[in-house]
Amino acid sequence: MYYRVLDWAVIDITLSDDMIRAYAKKITGFAYSRTHDLQLAEDLSQEILLSLSSSLRRHERIEDLDAFVYTICCYTWSKFLRSNKKHWNNLDIDALFDLQDGTCVEDEVETGLAIEKLRTEVAYLNRLHREITLLFYYENRTGAEISKLLDIPHSTVRWHLSEIKKKLKAGIEMTTNNLNVAPKRLMVGHDGYTTIEYGQCGLGEDRLVDNICLACYGKKLTIEEIARTLSVAAGYLEHHIRKLVYMDYLRLVDKNRYTTNFFIAEIRHNVLNGKYHYYNIGPYAERIFDAFDKRYDRIKDIGFLGSDLDKDFVLWALIPLAVNKLYYWSLNAVYRRNNITIDRPKRKDGSQHWVCATLCDDHYWENQREFSPEEVDFYRKADGNGIKSYSDSLGNSALQLESKATIDTGLHWRDFSVTNMAELTCIAQLIRDGETPNDMDKQIIAKEAELGYVKMEDGRPKMLIPYFTKEQFTGLNDILDEIYAKLGKEMFTDYIEGFAKEFDKEIPDFISKDERAYLKYKIYPQYAVLYWLADKGLLRYPTPDEAKRLCTVVWRDK
Repeated sequence: MYYRVLDWAVIDITLSDDMIRAYAKKITGFAYSRTHDLQLAEDLSQEILLSLSSSLRRHERIEDLDAFVYTICCYTWSKFLRSNKKHWNNLDIDALFDLQDGTCVEDEVETGLAIEKLRTEVAYLNRLHREITLLFYYENRTGAEISKLLDIPHSTVRWHLSEIKKKLKAGIEMTTNNLNVAPKRLMVGHDGYTTIEYGQCGLGEDRLVDNICLACYGKKLTIEEIARTLSVAAGYLEHHIRKLVYMDYLRLVDKNRYTTNFFIAEIRHNVLNGKYHYYNIGPYAERIFDAFDKRYDRIKDIGFLGSDLDKDFVLWALIPLAVNKLYYWSLNAVYRRNNITIDRPKRKDGSQHWVCATLCDDHYWENQREFSPEEVDFYRKADGNGIKSYSDSLGNSALQLESKATIDTGLHWRDFSVTNMAELTCIAQLIRDGETPNDMDKQIIAKEAELGYVKMEDGRPKMLIPYFTKEQFTGLNDILDEIYAKLGKEMFTDYIEGFAKEFDKEIPDFISKDERAYLKYKIYPQYAVLYWLADKGLLRYPTPDEAKRLCTVVWRDK
C-alpha cells in the first residue's frame, strides 16, 4: 500500500473500501448526470471503479486525488460512449464532445494529465521563454527564424531552448503543489509621503502584489520560481514585478532573481513593542503628567478656544504635542550618539518613504502563548493608527493622533485635512468676533460639527477641541519650553536604546543597514504615555463622544 505525505494530509492511493465509500456517491452522481438512466449509471459506475483501480496501480504518488478521480470519470465515460454508441440513437448532442479516439483509458488519463501539467509549466515561464516556446513548438519556427523575429543571436536561441527544456522537465517532475494554499495578505502603510500615480503599487490592497513580496521575502527567486510558488502564470506577475522593482520594493539580484527589499513584521513584533511599553513607560509618563499638572492652570489662563473643556480631555490633546517633540529630539540624539545618518528611501516616482508592512494572521491570537493578557491589552492600547501633522501656507497647523479610543468608535482613519484646518480657523474667527453665522458659515459649521470638532450652542458655534491663535500658541510654547527644560530634551534616549537592544535580534540579516537602524530605534511612546496615565487613573478615559475628536489640536503660526 502506498501513501503520499503532504503538508496537510496522507493520501491512500489504492482502491480500498474507505476510498470506495468516499467516492461512490460522487461517481454514481457523475454517471447518472451523463446517462440519465439508473441501470446505465450503475454500469458506468462499475467501469469507472475498474478503470480507477487499474490507474491507481500505475501511480506511486498523486498530487490531487479529487482531480485524478474526476479525470478517470471523464475518460471512462468517453470509452463507455464509444462502446455503446451504436445502440444509442437519442444521445444529447453535448455528448458528442466527449467522444474520443483510442481504447486505453489509462493511457488517455496519463497523456491528458501530462499535457495539462506541461501547459501549466509553460505558463510559469518568463516572457522571453514563453515566446520562444510558442514559436518553436507551436508554430514550428526554426532557430534562425526565431533569432530574426526576436532580434537575438541564433546561438542564444539554442541556449534558451536548452534552458527551456531543463525548466519544463524539472517543473513536470516536481511534486510540490501550492494550488490549495490560501493567499496571504499584508497590512501596509508608510512613513513619509507617496505619489498618487504609484502609491505603494497596491501593497496591502492587491493580494497578488502582497504574495509576490511574501514569496521573495528572505529569498532570491526567478520569475518562474515566483510563478510556481504562487501557482500563477508568469504573464500575470511581470507587470507587478516591474512596478515593484521601479519603486525599489523588490531588488534585482544575480541578474534574474528578485528579493523583497523591506521588512515585513509579524503580529508578534508589534506585540513586542507593546510589551516593552508596558514594562518601561511608567516613570516617563508620570514625570510628563506631573509637569503638565503643575502648569495646567497657567495653560488654561492662556484663554484658547476649548480652554473651558474638561481638563483631562484637553491633556489628551496637549500631552502628545510635548511627547512628540521629546521623542524626536531623543531619537536624533541617539542617532548622533551612534554615528547614524539615515533618511527615508527616495523612490523613483519622486516619493520618499519607508514601507510599514505587517503580515496578517487571522489565527495568531488563537495560538499565541508568548504574551500575557495584560501585555496584549496594553499593546492594543499603545498601537495607534498613526501620528498626523498638518500645516498650510496660510499659517494653520495641527497635530492628530489616531488612538485606540478613536479607533474603537469606528473611525479607523479620520479624514482630517488642511481643509478642516482652514474651516476651523473661519469658525474660530466667528466665535472670537461674536458674529452670527451666515448661510455659508452654517454649511462649514455643519460639516465640522458632523466630525465632532464644533457644535452649535444657543445659535452660536462652540469649539470642542483646543484651538490657539498665534499669540496664544506662543504663550503655550513658553510653558512647554519650561516642561522640556524640566524633563530634559533627550529624556527618551535610554528608552529608545533599550528597545533597540531587544528588537535588533528580531530583524533579519538581509535587511539593509539603514532600514535596520530605522526599525530598531522606532518605538513611538506617544500612545503609551496616554494609556499608562489612563490605566493608573491620572487621566480620565474619554467618553465615546470625546473619542471621536480625541488627540486633536489646531493652532496658528502666522
